[in-house]
Amino acid sequence: MIALAKKDYYEILGIPKDASPDDVKKAYKELVKKWHPDLHPDDKSEAEQKFKEIHEAYEVLSDPQKRAQYDRFGYVGQQPYENVYGSQGQGENPFGQENPFGGFEDIFSVFFGQGRTAEEQRTRNIRGEDIYLTMQIDTKDVLYGTEKEVEYTRYETCQACHGTGAKDGTAFKTCPKCHGTGVINVQQRTFFGVISTQTTCDMCKGSGKIITEKCPVCGGRGRVTVRKKIKVNIPAGVEDAGRLRVPNGGHAGENGGPYGDLFIILRIKEIPGIKREGRDAYSEIAIDFAQATLGTDIEIDGLEGKEVLSIPPGTQPNSILRLRGHGFPSPNGGSRGDHVIKVNVSIPKRISKEQEELLRQYSSLTHTEVNEKKHRFFR
Repeated sequence: MIALAKKDYYEILGIPKDASPDDVKKAYKELVKKWHPDLHPDDKSEAEQKFKEIHEAYEVLSDPQKRAQYDRFGYVGQQPYENVYGSQGQGENPFGQENPFGGFEDIFSVFFGQGRTAEEQRTRNIRGEDIYLTMQIDTKDVLYGTEKEVEYTRYETCQACHGTGAKDGTAFKTCPKCHGTGVINVQQRTFFGVISTQTTCDMCKGSGKIITEKCPVCGGRGRVTVRKKIKVNIPAGVEDAGRLRVPNGGHAGENGGPYGDLFIILRIKEIPGIKREGRDAYSEIAIDFAQATLGTDIEIDGLEGKEVLSIPPGTQPNSILRLRGHGFPSPNGGSRGDHVIKVNVSIPKRISKEQEELLRQYSSLTHTEVNEKKHRFFR
């Protein structure tokens, strides 16, 4: 991925520059849920743009090498265009309102002959756009992994014209402006004198050819809309808001450019009352005084249905019990985590007369035993 300069990925995710990897992941998950386009039907375009920025920021900051490069240079991948005065866009320069030389490539072309060749300009291609989809899966899919079918719409290269946009891929004529070279000569006046440079032909966009008859299938666009079905493997242990990347699953490029990628955002349907933290599942249960004192076996909701939890005698309020190996698997393989259960002991606000009598008997016996122990202690 080539990320544009001057974007503050930390600001996009709302985290400080010293944020830990866990903080990056947590912020990403929260923002993905907040800015999902389906939740903003009234302003879907803005939500989609925000959604893409969040993914771009996460892709950089979640990767240690990309993050290190971004922190040092302010960009990832190939450095984006900057003019000779270091300001991106339309900053001021000592020569007036416009830079008389253009960018770095123009300067090297003028003085050292190292700019783009006409052939490079004619064959410049554009990578296809990435596609983002959301898929909902069940908890059981997370435990064992699964295969799902995805259906979506994308642009594909028109086979009738081979992506050229011309009928039968041959309905061209030589561009009358550049005479098939794909470039034109431009003269610029500078304080050094008149300098002649080459630039991409604006009539044929550098191709050297003009379409005489558009392809009837794609209407001259070189791409057609296709409804596509693919199967994707979802590995065990994936987390909510996790991403699956399908290389070349996005839109077709232009001028022979490569396909973009397909990114599938996973949303896991939670089991009510159970939360996930890493490999462990967390839940709470409530038992009464008698169960906590005597111990018992109770049935609780687990990740795979009903499970039996043994309550040992004398269990105290807020005790933590574990069902070993009943949690989530790790995305990197290995054993499953635990199901961690917090035990709350509930005290009834109202009891029957029979229950009250039994409790008074219990209290009397308890006090009697305590008094006897004190008596033996002081004898």
